[in-house]
Amino acid sequence: MFKKSNIVILSFIFIWSCSIPSTNIEIVSDSTEIKSDKIDEEGIQDLSGIQFFMDGMMFMEQGEYSRAIIEFQEAIEKGSNSAEVYHSISEGYWMIQKYEKSISYALKAIDKDSTSSDYKISLGKKYIALNDLESSLNIFEELAKTEIDNAEILFIIGDLKSELNDIDGALIYYQEAYNKDDSLTLALEVAANLAIDSNHRDKTLIIKKLLLSDPGNPEYLKLYIESISQTNSLDEIESLLSNKDLQSNPFINNLYNQLAYEYLRNGYYDKSEEFFEKSLEINNTDRFALYYLSTLYRESGKFDQSIELSEKHIISYPEDKEGYINKSISLLSLQRFDTVIQELSSALKIFPQDFEVNYFLGLAYYSLKEFDSAEDFYEKALSLDTDSIPAMHALAMVYDQNKKWNQSDKLYTDLITLNTKDAQAYNNYAYSLIERDEDVEYALTLAKKAIELSPKTSSYLDTIGWIYFKLNDFDKAKEFIGEAIVYDETSSVVLEHYGDVLIELNEIDEALIFYKKALELDEQNMKLAEKISNYNSRALNE
Repeated sequence: MFKKSNIVILSFIFIWSCSIPSTNIEIVSDSTEIKSDKIDEEGIQDLSGIQFFMDGMMFMEQGEYSRAIIEFQEAIEKGSNSAEVYHSISEGYWMIQKYEKSISYALKAIDKDSTSSDYKISLGKKYIALNDLESSLNIFEELAKTEIDNAEILFIIGDLKSELNDIDGALIYYQEAYNKDDSLTLALEVAANLAIDSNHRDKTLIIKKLLLSDPGNPEYLKLYIESISQTNSLDEIESLLSNKDLQSNPFINNLYNQLAYEYLRNGYYDKSEEFFEKSLEINNTDRFALYYLSTLYRESGKFDQSIELSEKHIISYPEDKEGYINKSISLLSLQRFDTVIQELSSALKIFPQDFEVNYFLGLAYYSLKEFDSAEDFYEKALSLDTDSIPAMHALAMVYDQNKKWNQSDKLYTDLITLNTKDAQAYNNYAYSLIERDEDVEYALTLAKKAIELSPKTSSYLDTIGWIYFKLNDFDKAKEFIGEAIVYDETSSVVLEHYGDVLIELNEIDEALIFYKKALELDEQNMKLAEKISNYNSRALNE
């Protein structure tokens, strides 16, 4: 970040040294040494006036300002009425801290020679030193009308407007100063800093202008990247990449990262992948790109590519858990649960108190139906984040499997209390009750609430259908479970339930079709295989 703009910047432009009063604006002053050769010779009546003036200048150089003032006044009495003499008196009074008189004589000097920019600049700086910024601004704005190519004056006006909190005006003049003199990148730096501090609407545009003034400057590129927001045109940002000088910027892969991230936030996933890939071409161990590109690959079903990047992430940053988590989620999607456990067991040694590591270990064990281990890790995860709704749901389900119904019922009740629109909690609680044949009417009430909240969720439709099955209302059971299959025909449980309903309706041939579909999805289900065998035999006997 650049140092904040202040009128002290004027010392960069005009150097003048004199004693000034204490003010809240820092400034180094100087008269810009308006030389004696600028004396209006026609205003001098005789040589004695010149002599008094020269003596005055000598006393000024020696620091005897009061003596100098007397000599200058003698010069006037002898007919030296030039603007330079009045200016010199103004400087003398300034040095002995008689500021009102100094200003008065400065105005007389300008009145004598209104075309001289030197006298106006000197007066403008005096007003700055006295903290009369409005008066100084008036002086410099008038000067800018005639000194139209003077970038330094425009720079001063920018500083004055900044101090007067005219941010829009300050930014205009800073940029105009640079437009007049493109070597004055300091003006753009100050403008960029002011735009950032004020969060100005044109912040990114100004910083972009600064970047283009020196595309190879890594600090400028870093500043530009930090200024990018969702309101910026992604096409405009992308167009910068055609700048050859920018391509050599050592920070360029970070621009690729930021552009990729903005595309990701805006839902352009292909574009996001493209620029994260370009970032990794420049730096194949870039942490940001490895994480997000691995995530993108996983979300788009490119699990092998996601795993490959996650492994590189783990190797490059072994103390960074994101690599392990990304890899594990991809492995879970591929149902490689044993490998997930291997990976996360290694991660657990590094991150024993990490919620995600413990949670996903619980999920892997649950998927393998190792419910005791799943319970241990889910309990650990919930202890690490007691407000985690997913962990509460997961632990309630594993308590169900382990027949710890007092604990599961409490969790379901807590979930419903926390959120009366938690359809999953209503459904799972209902299914738990009906599976153990407890409080069937209450289970039906819970299931109806789940359907009310989420009427097209397959598992919720199956639950209420299964409750009607238990209530011997097979037509309603067929209606709800059949609708569940419409929304999702990949659940072996739902398909088996539908087969059970059809059996009760004596539709044995059709029931066998759904049993066989269920068995294809759950080949280890021996009870289901036995059902198929029994009903096949019955069908043959009939």
